[in-house]
Amino acid sequence: MRKGIVMLAAAGAVICMEAGCARRNAPVSAPSGIPSNQRVTIDFERFDEQKGTVWLRLCNWTAWDIRIPVEISSPDTIRLARFHKDGAEAIVRYYLEEFDAGPRMQTTTKSGKKVPPDEPEPPPVPHFNRFDFLAEWWVPKNQSVIFQVPKEHLARNIALYVYLRYEWERLGTETLDGPVHLVYFRGIDLPSGVQAHIR
Repeated sequence: MRKGIVMLAAAGAVICMEAGCARRNAPVSAPSGIPSNQRVTIDFERFDEQKGTVWLRLCNWTAWDIRIPVEISSPDTIRLARFHKDGAEAIVRYYLEEFDAGPRMQTTTKSGKKVPPDEPEPPPVPHFNRFDFLAEWWVPKNQSVIFQVPKEHLARNIALYVYLRYEWERLGTETLDGPVHLVYFRGIDLPSGVQAHIR
């Protein structure tokens, strides 16, 4: 009888411990009013084959406003920095870095053929100089801005990225002190029909 009580007590302790683990590992829900999937994205918008430019859309899918760096091209740039329509066009300041577009997994057949095949020799990442005439554009939550880049800046081996800061951060978008947030778009993410027009 005593052995049966001890076994029941032990089983109860195991059940309680497992229940406690389940509570600790349960997903924590976001505070009410804040979306659970917070993200800022850069998406393909369209390809202008005649001009050789790719249009991208930077979208703010967070619960807060964000700030991004924009080149000053006219007095309107500063005037529109805080108050512009959703989907407004801007000269967004972006940077480029090399990205390995090669296959993650590759096998070699008995005949020596690689599946999938190696990527062709990539072009070098373009370098460009800019002037430091910048404005901070605010992108409200659930809104976006569009910008264009030369197609050569989105070859398959290139990743394009933009700095951003949230509304509560006091530092400027181009100041590298403190946390720096980056949003990326890679040339390999372009539709295959557009990639065919880019070396």
